[in-house]
Amino acid sequence: MRNHYSFWKCFALAIVPLLSTRIPLAASPSDQDVAVSSTPLTLAPITITASPTPKSAWNSPVSVSVVEGRQMDRQRGESVVAAIQNEPGISMIAEGGTVAKPVIRGLNSQEIVIVEDGVRSEAEQWGNEHAPEIDPLGTNRIEVMRGPNSLLYGSDAIGGVISINHPELPNAHLGDGPLRGLFSTIVNSNNNSAGENFDVSGASGDWGYRANVSQLQAGNFRTPEIGAVPNTGDVEVHGSGEVGVRKDWGDLDASFAKFNKRVELQNPNNPFPPTSNLNDSEFQVLQHEHGKIHADVNTEPARLDITGGYDWVNRKEYDSPDLDTTQTDSAGNPIGTVAPPKPHLNWIESSYTLDTKAHLVPMGLFQGTVGVSGLRRVDQSLGVVDLTPSYNENSFGEYLVEDVPVGKFDFTFGVRGDQSQYNIQANNDIGLDFSNGMVSPSDRRPVAAQMLNYSAVTGAAGGVYHITEPLAFAVNLGRGYRNPVPFELFAFGKHEGTGEFSIGNPNLQPETSLDTEASLRWASSRVKAEVGVFRNYIHNYIYSTFVSQSLLPADFTDQTIPVVQEQQANATVKGVDGAVTVAATDWLTLNTVYNMVRGFNDQGDPALNTNYIPHVPADNLLIGSDFHVKSLGPIVHPYFGVDEKITAAQARTNAEEIPTPGYALLGLRTGGELVVMGNRITLDAGVDNLLNKNYIDYNSILKEFNIGNPGRNVYVKLSVPFGS
Repeated sequence: MRNHYSFWKCFALAIVPLLSTRIPLAASPSDQDVAVSSTPLTLAPITITASPTPKSAWNSPVSVSVVEGRQMDRQRGESVVAAIQNEPGISMIAEGGTVAKPVIRGLNSQEIVIVEDGVRSEAEQWGNEHAPEIDPLGTNRIEVMRGPNSLLYGSDAIGGVISINHPELPNAHLGDGPLRGLFSTIVNSNNNSAGENFDVSGASGDWGYRANVSQLQAGNFRTPEIGAVPNTGDVEVHGSGEVGVRKDWGDLDASFAKFNKRVELQNPNNPFPPTSNLNDSEFQVLQHEHGKIHADVNTEPARLDITGGYDWVNRKEYDSPDLDTTQTDSAGNPIGTVAPPKPHLNWIESSYTLDTKAHLVPMGLFQGTVGVSGLRRVDQSLGVVDLTPSYNENSFGEYLVEDVPVGKFDFTFGVRGDQSQYNIQANNDIGLDFSNGMVSPSDRRPVAAQMLNYSAVTGAAGGVYHITEPLAFAVNLGRGYRNPVPFELFAFGKHEGTGEFSIGNPNLQPETSLDTEASLRWASSRVKAEVGVFRNYIHNYIYSTFVSQSLLPADFTDQTIPVVQEQQANATVKGVDGAVTVAATDWLTLNTVYNMVRGFNDQGDPALNTNYIPHVPADNLLIGSDFHVKSLGPIVHPYFGVDEKITAAQARTNAEEIPTPGYALLGLRTGGELVVMGNRITLDAGVDNLLNKNYIDYNSILKEFNIGNPGRNVYVKLSVPFGS
């Protein structure tokens, strides 16, 4: 059957880099003598985001990291990004442990595409605190592609793509039973957080299903210097489900996920210290729905891969107290305030996508994929204040990708065209803000109804040359683009989440980028390594920069608030990153990850006299070791690990940012598995920041208030499976 063929094909792709002979998949049967040696290192995983068809990460011309299985168990955290924070090229913009948005090779927000179960996931990425709204406990696989991938995803994928996936549907034909489940939990001492997740799944005949529900509660996080930082707690409840059928003609499945979160954000209005000025009571209520219908249909002369997606975001930002919630006596005099009944800012965004790929029958060496994609997006601004106008977007894309294996070479190239239309709705109330004194006609910044049209042609070409079986050289050249979003074009007013007065720029043009990347890769039974260099030139790079407070309206009550305006300049982001894992012995594994990124404003910032772009992380080096054996009494695969992450001082700052000193953090971890009634119970525990070091990360949201990152944290993770 087709499912068995797909399974064995993927298995073959995964083990190819570790075989003593590279074996092409031939149309006719042939006998090959191969040698496969046991190794404590994991095999090269299959990736689905870097190419339109399954491919070993080792054979992808772009740099890809995959976190899954026991590695996911060990690295899972309070945010979905926590599991990949120590992968090459990755850092975070964060506040505590519950607000974390990814940075890939110095780029973030609109320059990165987040994909959930094959469909783009939106979180209105323009704010520092606008992090991915995806269940951190129910996911089981994350793939990170570093570098532009507009070829497959269209606008925004200039910095890279992060693909986050729930477990695959079980398959009765591969031995899965009608009911299996998993209960998992995670607790953290620093903010007294506790999370639980419950999964069930099963298969019967051609049908399979899965479902999960999870919750996470966290209190205020603690720093060594301050102790508990007020108003940094979090409450989350999530759920998802999927059902599908497999037939001779192909597969059909449908899934739906729902995300709910209430998160507190500390953004002091008064000078700090003292700690009594940490009196902000701001919070956000986030709702996110995400669904898809996917069909994989066998036809001639192509296999059709069709995905219809739905993504709905409701973001509410509350600034408590707000003027419209002031209580008054019978004479109309204010006597106090109550919690706001409606949000200061509120955006609701609905996205509908359709992506169709036709995987063509191979023609000689060419294995092509033709695709078309469409997007319909509706964004509404519904809060007390209209910081941005409402709009809708219609986008279409067409692309062709070819894979060409020739001897020791694996070539990939493709081209894509995109057309986008934004219909901006008229809004005469932009700029009015009753809670901040902006009530006069002169405070208005009306936006006229208008239509904005953008188009772009992108492409990529690259390949992998297998010099010898353990050693390969990869190179890739990719062109990406992104359109400015209406927030960047038209915003005018106080953005509660960032504590800044935001001013858009209606003259912004689309960004285009040209990225060059080269890497050396080694995959043997004892050493797995990849070290790469990259250079990403971005034309019309869009960034926020501090400008004079003289641009504040005279009526605005807080004339000391930072004023941020959108600007544009050419930029260059370049650097080196890589990871090396060495099985020194059967019981000792050593690993290291290194990151160095430089981000330059090629034209200089005219407002701030600086040559650096914002949010580029400091150089860092992670050094770690794992001691492990096959068993220790009843415990299977026990391990004990230690690592130290050394981060350099960051003085190459955008002038709106604060330099940070270097620091080193020590961590310990241990765990193992226990077989009970045929099921493997896993337990992982550890200590982050063992020495309770007081430090401030360069991309911390709270660094401008001299508030440190979380101190020592003891964590425990437990997973208990059951069923068939």
